[in-house]
Amino acid sequence: MTTDPTHPQPAPWQLWIDTGGTFTDCLAIGPNDSQTLLRAKVLSSSAIRARVTDIPAADHLTIDLPHTARPRYLVGMTARCGPWEAAVAGLVDGPTHTIQLDRPSDPQSSPAIGTTIEFSVPNEPAPILAARVITATGAGSPLPPMRLRLATTRGTNALLQRKGAPTALFITRGFADLLRIGTQQRPDLFALEIIKPEPLYAAVTEVDERLAPDGSVLRPLDLDGVRRQADTLAAEGITTAAVALMHSTFNPAHEQAVAACLRECGFCHISMSHDVAPMIRLLHRAETAVVNATLSPIIENYLRDIEQASQAVPDASVPVLHVMTSAGGLVGSKAFRPKDSLLSGPAGGVAGAAASAARSGITRIITFDMGGTSTDVSRCDGDFEYRFEQTVGQAHLLAPALAIETVAAGGGSICWFDGQALRVGPESAGRRPRPCLLRPLRAADHHRCQPADGATRSRAVRHPHRRARCPRPLQRVAQPRLRNRRHGCG
Repeated sequence: MTTDPTHPQPAPWQLWIDTGGTFTDCLAIGPNDSQTLLRAKVLSSSAIRARVTDIPAADHLTIDLPHTARPRYLVGMTARCGPWEAAVAGLVDGPTHTIQLDRPSDPQSSPAIGTTIEFSVPNEPAPILAARVITATGAGSPLPPMRLRLATTRGTNALLQRKGAPTALFITRGFADLLRIGTQQRPDLFALEIIKPEPLYAAVTEVDERLAPDGSVLRPLDLDGVRRQADTLAAEGITTAAVALMHSTFNPAHEQAVAACLRECGFCHISMSHDVAPMIRLLHRAETAVVNATLSPIIENYLRDIEQASQAVPDASVPVLHVMTSAGGLVGSKAFRPKDSLLSGPAGGVAGAAASAARSGITRIITFDMGGTSTDVSRCDGDFEYRFEQTVGQAHLLAPALAIETVAAGGGSICWFDGQALRVGPESAGRRPRPCLLRPLRAADHHRCQPADGATRSRAVRHPHRRARCPRPLQRVAQPRLRNRRHGCG
């Protein structure tokens, strides 16, 4: 990109964004003020929620927003409340947040005072929505030049919910059942009924080939058989593949030939085990390749959407988007691999905490990161501690990551009674009801923030006074700690 010295390009915004399961948080420094740190918080469902406080006219709504600045970013967004829907045409001058709609609302279906409406931009990811909020850019308008650092749990959520792309596994003949057999370790030694999880791949194909441990060829590769199987899978709509062949770490030629054949057959996303996990142990190499393959379409499309919405900076040699890896480092979006995204968000928290402590002369720290769904804890003693194997859900991966311990209970975790004991999590209230931390807590929030599935569950941290339906009710926080401890709440 060439620049005209007589018309200097504006300095880019600096944005740091963390997308979790419930919230997307954004910190930013503007192009003209490097001393002021701006903050914004939106829902990870790519929406902003606000409460209607007044209806001054049929096409006007006064809303209560958590942000105090004039919400120019709402212009062009779509407002929804149940079946009602309208576009924001403009803002009304005045001390309140009053928006003008593109058409008058029907009194029968329009939101009433006190109800919650949701603002969003269709098909726009949450990091871009956060960027619009913090740069005051309306929907449909191009974002200003920026450099974006992103940490995301997109891959983790897709893996845990098994929402990855249908994937085919190509593996050496005789090892089709390898991932089903696994290590034969029983997670519950005394369980009488063993329920084995289904593998992440949708189909498995045996490749007629074999290499010796030193990489020499024992059985030549049959590419014609691979091509026939690939054509059949592509006709069924499977265009994502993981290739894991014996001893490919010593001789990757067979895996590379299979991958080239699959590309010719129309496969779009291919992960080779020698590339994503260049280590011995075929089982874990194959599992890592399958995880990387099944997440590839999701992560690549997600990052591409963010990059396309981000305007290029004057220096084209510097990537617009960098993504945090599980090992706590930043890489360009082109070099980012889905297998390295599984601890992206928590790793960013550990790296940031260590940097902040170092500025204060502290080298030994314990980090505590509580989100809406889980809590992450890590230890740093002068340097980061790493793991080169990790288990996420039912998948075992060979990938470097910071040593982080995760507990499936967070700030929005639901307390519930299973018939025998009081339990916390792993379910989370998430963004329903609207998180009260987005604005100062009011007394009415105690009754407004009700869980979606009735009154038998409560949000433990933000609403400690609600009672669960169990034989021994929860005690109020203001009562003595010993009594709380006796009732299992200490």
